Amino acid sequence: MKKILFIAFLSLCNLAFSQSKGTVTGTVTDKEMSGEALPFANVFIKGTSIGGTTDMDGKYTLSVPAGNQTIVFSFVGYQTIEKQIVIKENKTLIVNQELGANEGVALDEVKINATVSREKETALLLEQRKATVIKESIGAQELSKKGVSDAATATTKVAGISKQEGSNKVYVRGLGDRYNTTTLNGLPLPSNDPRFKNISLELFGTDMIQNIGVSKTFSANLSGDVSGANIDLASKEHSGNSSINIGFSSSANTQTTGKSFKTIDGANWFGIANNTKHKVTSLNILPFTDNFTPNNTHAALNTNLSISGSKRFDINEDSSLSMFLVGSFGNKYNFRNGTSINYLRNDGSTGNRFTSAKQYNYETSKMLMGNFIYKINNNHKVSYNSLFIHSNNQNIQDYFGKKPDVADSEGVFANIVLQTENQNRLFVNQLLSEHKFGESIDLNLGATYNMVNNDEPNRKKNIFVVNKNDNTIKFASGAARNNSRYYHNLTEDDFAAKTSLIKYFGTRIKDEHKAKITLGYEFRNTVRDFRAIYFDYDLAAPTEVDPNNISQVLNQQSLDNGVFRLKTGFGFGDNALDPFTYDADKMTNAAYAMLDYQITDKFFMNIGARYENIWMDVAWKTNLTNSTTDNGGPKKLRDNYILPSLNLKYDINDDNLLRLSASKTYTYPQFKEVAPFVYEGVDYQEEGNENLQPSTNYNLDFKWEMFPNRGELISATIFGKYIEDGINRIELNAASDNFFSFNNTGNTTIYGAEIELRKQILNLSKNNDEHDQNIKLGLNATYMNTNQTFNVTNQFNPTNSEEPTEGAAPFLLNTDISYNYKKDNKETIATLIFNYQGEKLYSIGSVNGLQSIYQKSIPTLDFVFKRQFNKKLGLKINAKNLLNPSYEMYRDVPNKLVTKSFKRGIDFSLGLSYKL
Repeated sequence: MKKILFIAFLSLCNLAFSQSKGTVTGTVTDKEMSGEALPFANVFIKGTSIGGTTDMDGKYTLSVPAGNQTIVFSFVGYQTIEKQIVIKENKTLIVNQELGANEGVALDEVKINATVSREKETALLLEQRKATVIKESIGAQELSKKGVSDAATATTKVAGISKQEGSNKVYVRGLGDRYNTTTLNGLPLPSNDPRFKNISLELFGTDMIQNIGVSKTFSANLSGDVSGANIDLASKEHSGNSSINIGFSSSANTQTTGKSFKTIDGANWFGIANNTKHKVTSLNILPFTDNFTPNNTHAALNTNLSISGSKRFDINEDSSLSMFLVGSFGNKYNFRNGTSINYLRNDGSTGNRFTSAKQYNYETSKMLMGNFIYKINNNHKVSYNSLFIHSNNQNIQDYFGKKPDVADSEGVFANIVLQTENQNRLFVNQLLSEHKFGESIDLNLGATYNMVNNDEPNRKKNIFVVNKNDNTIKFASGAARNNSRYYHNLTEDDFAAKTSLIKYFGTRIKDEHKAKITLGYEFRNTVRDFRAIYFDYDLAAPTEVDPNNISQVLNQQSLDNGVFRLKTGFGFGDNALDPFTYDADKMTNAAYAMLDYQITDKFFMNIGARYENIWMDVAWKTNLTNSTTDNGGPKKLRDNYILPSLNLKYDINDDNLLRLSASKTYTYPQFKEVAPFVYEGVDYQEEGNENLQPSTNYNLDFKWEMFPNRGELISATIFGKYIEDGINRIELNAASDNFFSFNNTGNTTIYGAEIELRKQILNLSKNNDEHDQNIKLGLNATYMNTNQTFNVTNQFNPTNSEEPTEGAAPFLLNTDISYNYKKDNKETIATLIFNYQGEKLYSIGSVNGLQSIYQKSIPTLDFVFKRQFNKKLGLKINAKNLLNPSYEMYRDVPNKLVTKSFKRGIDFSLGLSYKL
């Protein structure tokens, strides 16, 4: 009897396991994102345990018992779809499904989830995985986790990118400002500072950024004036139920907050300079109402306030209007005290030697942004973005020490006080549209009009001679510029437009076409007007003064009595009130063609060519040179470029792929690099070089990527660049101050390797837990070798025949480890972030034994804690620069003479957010 039962049991098991089965497969797409693949959607057979999630391309495959079944598709926030299907034995059934907002589901809620996912690491990695070209992105989710407050800091979290302390310059694989481009929503942005090509990324707070895309390789749809990277900021859109979000934070610095602090008389706490232009009508009358002497106060806590709101209006089933509005205000105090020593020549002579270099910096930023999207239907969409940024920086530099041309004898010292207020106003207006015609043609249009105002109103400079032998303090005389006021005003109008037409050979659904052709045209015209004027207090003789009451001497009465005379850069004549100027006009017309072709199931190609025609005119007038009468007239550059690009991708398997990119690009000199206008800092001068010529760049990248699990990445890249006639900062001969200019110094070779890791290293959750708990590791590192071979000319005679590339740190490391806990609407994130930049070249030494200047290596350590208590209330605690390293620059001489040194202090901040 037992044998019979056993045989019957085996028969039943065999019947169960041999039950006839078929296969159901397909692709799930996202209706709210115009039919894009939807990864991580749930697909299962109702009433069974059979199911899974879609892969990175929205695909799924299930083995299902033959017969009538119900297949269910779902995604968080989307309508669940059930379909009756019939499975046949050993047959494959294809069921494609689009998920989105239909009857019974709030469109507003659905749109929120679709948009938010594009800010997450998983969604950005998905885009990176699917793209043929090489691109890396960092989204709002990761920025928040790492305590990033602005776009400049955000880019440094990408492999191969570093930022120069005290500057808005971002270096990509050792290539600085002139080699990079910046765009907002794919449209170009102008510079807010006449010294730089790119706008300061510090102006863009992360509360207005959805994600930041970094393209370190070139494809035909990008500007050809790039060799480092194109950095594209995607502005935030409506995401979430209609809501209002309020955020407030306050921070303190260990060497600033509560300590004695100096501010500029005439400037204000809110950071709005109203009188940006001088009111001088006669050199015999002083119209200035502010004092030279700074105000004494104490540094308060830093603050930041932001308010944002979003809403979506449903017009009909397929049409909607959504908007996202955000406004913010922030201020920050910073004090640092260090040293500044300009040079040590081989003959033993020295320049300025300031043993005390104090700097008091107060900055504010105001931002307003509106993003409006009108979805006409599933095939047509129009968006308008408007952005206004107002930044104000008030900086007092108080340097004490030796200055050979003023005070260099025993017991006699120089004290320089330079007070600079710099104000930027940027107004961006963008109109973009996307159109789909039929199943195989897309048309994308975009236009932007940008306005920039950069003002430096009433910069004040005083140099005192402090004689400790007789206990006197006098104004430095001999050079009129020693005591002066300075104004400059820059206005820039920037217009750009672009259009692209895409033809799919098949339908636009990825699996239903093997090729597409993109044709595009782009136009940009930038017009800049720059005006600057000095008002020098030319003292007849050294005059005693109380530094705390400078106006007692530099006043109208002293001017009337001949104690000093007021003069400008043009002296005292009829044209004395004429400003120094440079006017610039650059126009670019570009056309491109690009082919995306799937060679095999695993091999993809993007090949393209771009043609650019460039006209650039720069005219200038200073007391030393006038382009109308000197040097053969204004600078005129006329160039045509044909720029080929090739991008290849090979899928080894579902998780591993290889990429190759090769391209030719160029680097154009910037307006300020060409105009021979001298800008004076507290311990340096800088002027342009009208003989600059463009550079030509050749770029090559080979990359391996592995996507082991959702939200995880392991990659390695080998890259190389060759730059002909590279443009670099050089140092010229000067009596005491560092004097910098620019030159085509020769050819440059760059090669290196990058690695990146994003991995969950420990899962602390158990199968029956109702929460997620894990520890994640992020790491990227770059090693590179750079070498410039110099061409010696009459204008450029370098101290050494070869040097590394300016700003290129041979080793970069960014790493973070985070603890994550999430249950329902409660979330805790604690992240420790470490960054290391190796030492790098700051400027190339030349003439009279001046060695190059290097910046020493810098390690930084930050800690970020974030707690979301519920849907409404959140807390954030940051501790930044915990190691508080010394920032040092040195001359490359045997004893490594330190030329500049200071510390930033440690920052602690506490922030609260509330969602209404």
